[in-house]
Amino acid sequence: MRVPHIPHQNKTVPKNRKFFIFVDVKNSVMQVKYLITSALPYVNAVPHLGNLIPILSADVFSKFLKISGEKAIYICATDEHGTRTEIESEKRGMSPEEYCKMMHEKILDIFTWMGVEFDNFGRSSRKENHEITQHIFLKLYENGYIFEKEIEQLYCEKCKKFLPDTYVSGECPFCGNPNAKGDQCDECTQLLDPTQLINPKCIICGSSPVLKRSKHLYLDLPKLSGKVKNWIESRNWSGIIKNLPLAWIEKGLEPRCITRDLKWGIKVPLEGYEDKVFYVWFDAPMEYIGSTYEYTKEWKDWWLKPEETRLYCFMGKDNVPFHTLIWPSSLLGTNENWLLPYTIGSNEYLNYEGGQFSKSQNRGVFGDDIMEIDISPDLWRFYLMSIRPSTKDTDFEWENFQEHVNNNLVGSLGNFLYRSLSFTKKYYGKIPDVKSDKEIINEAFELLKKYKEEFWNLRFKEAVKILLRISDLGNQYFQNNEPWKLIKEDEEKCKKVLRTVCELCVILGVTMYPVTPVSAQKLWEQLGFEGEIKKENINNINLDIGNKKLGDIKILFKKIDNKSLDRYKEKFKGKRGAGMIKYDEFKKIELKVGEIKSAENIKGSKNLLKLKVDIGEERQLVAGIAKYYNPEELVGKKIIVVANLEPAKLFGVESQGMLLAAVEGENISLATIDRDIKNGASVE
Repeated sequence: MRVPHIPHQNKTVPKNRKFFIFVDVKNSVMQVKYLITSALPYVNAVPHLGNLIPILSADVFSKFLKISGEKAIYICATDEHGTRTEIESEKRGMSPEEYCKMMHEKILDIFTWMGVEFDNFGRSSRKENHEITQHIFLKLYENGYIFEKEIEQLYCEKCKKFLPDTYVSGECPFCGNPNAKGDQCDECTQLLDPTQLINPKCIICGSSPVLKRSKHLYLDLPKLSGKVKNWIESRNWSGIIKNLPLAWIEKGLEPRCITRDLKWGIKVPLEGYEDKVFYVWFDAPMEYIGSTYEYTKEWKDWWLKPEETRLYCFMGKDNVPFHTLIWPSSLLGTNENWLLPYTIGSNEYLNYEGGQFSKSQNRGVFGDDIMEIDISPDLWRFYLMSIRPSTKDTDFEWENFQEHVNNNLVGSLGNFLYRSLSFTKKYYGKIPDVKSDKEIINEAFELLKKYKEEFWNLRFKEAVKILLRISDLGNQYFQNNEPWKLIKEDEEKCKKVLRTVCELCVILGVTMYPVTPVSAQKLWEQLGFEGEIKKENINNINLDIGNKKLGDIKILFKKIDNKSLDRYKEKFKGKRGAGMIKYDEFKKIELKVGEIKSAENIKGSKNLLKLKVDIGEERQLVAGIAKYYNPEELVGKKIIVVANLEPAKLFGVESQGMLLAAVEGENISLATIDRDIKNGASVE
């Protein structure tokens, strides 16, 4: 096979390259199976509630498919490469391998506690992903979709390293977002090169990086745009999943750098590139294949017979461009018969009480917190699927969580299950062997049909609503028939009512399983069934339950009381008390550059200094910085002053504004100006 020439430098493919054997599958028997993935969690962050949504979405769909009798596997892994892994492992005195192993186990523990069942939860650093990634790269290289380019790359002289995209932040040139990352702007979702950012900063040390020249390899996305456009247009997609990538293609795709100057990662298998590794976003999606390769020797049956397999990918909205453009382009460019996404199940962001989750500020609920508080996994699963943000960003709010759990899960579903089974157990000990009310059961099956339709359309929030409608149907039926009266007045009718509600409990058990699997299994045992509920079939629910002896009947779901709620809110409110504010509110704050003309101690105070500051006019400020600065060292400093703050008296001295300073524990640093700006200039 001819290896194309990369411009400006001769490269050779390694002689020990391991080629895959691709088989002709045209004559194979069609049997649709389902491969489910969720975007790989990064090892450097403990997942918070928002991060859990795509993981749980994939899990409930996988459980639904399996209980529907479909052949399905759920594949995921930890995303382990990149500069941050090197930095975090170095901080702990560990090798990257040791650090990644530790974090992989920690993250898997969280998912396991949440009831998530992967068929394989791999690691992107394992040999299988190295083999897959290098193979796909070399095919792209041979087919002329890789080229070399000498580029100017941001280098931090203080940290003494080239900075990866996500370690640079600055102003987005497209929308003005001041905190855009070097690979993508979270506000407008525009893919970026870090050199496009305005006023870029190293996020490690805060210094301004410089440009250095370095040779790198690029994926020729413009050359692949026709292939990926045809593929996207062939998909039965709508909304952002289809329109966003097509809009970018219409605008014109740009080549994407796929190599980095790092040690930790998948090595580039070309002569002259021994000291470089692949960009993490080139190798991470390949781990879907690599993790399947770990899982089964028959991995090619899943990935190289696309007419027999449907790939469902779940992720947050920020991952959509990589899964609809960059990764599919890489697979299409091999000219091999790789499986491509059949459906993208994306979700919007989940925020926390009007702000963002922050582990450093202890703001919001993270995976390791979940396991330490007295709330069962099924309550979290139920709530997160009930509010799954499919069309717009949503806030996690404790009161809303309490309302969903207490009113819906406990008040409707749990109440119906307990009152039905406890009443039946009390008077009969077993399920009456009589005919049920077929009108009610048929109505439940009609709702079940809609439930399944919503699941197939990935509308999990709507599916949960239908689940509750079935329990509401049962509650209303139980209440209207008043079995506590029938047991004395008409026992035969009482038996029919109890048989009917027990059949509804069976239907609900199977229906609950994808969302609340632990509680569904407990219900199954209360109903007197042996074995695992996961082995049942939602399309063929067995209602031949007459004379089945009931087990121990217990309440499945626990209410969240106000005292506990207040405790959780206090625990996770974080250091930042205020929520998000509107830009119009922020504009009311008048910030000005001021020069300190004099400074002196205030008699009787160990903390306060009296400052005379020129902000275009003289102002007197009182600042609590006496422990950190001597008065004489402050004179001449250019600082930032809140100029329109209402005057206040401290120790009898009027303060006509407030200076800005950064605070970290006992350490304080004034916010100063690093260039010659006139006094009174506005800060925007």
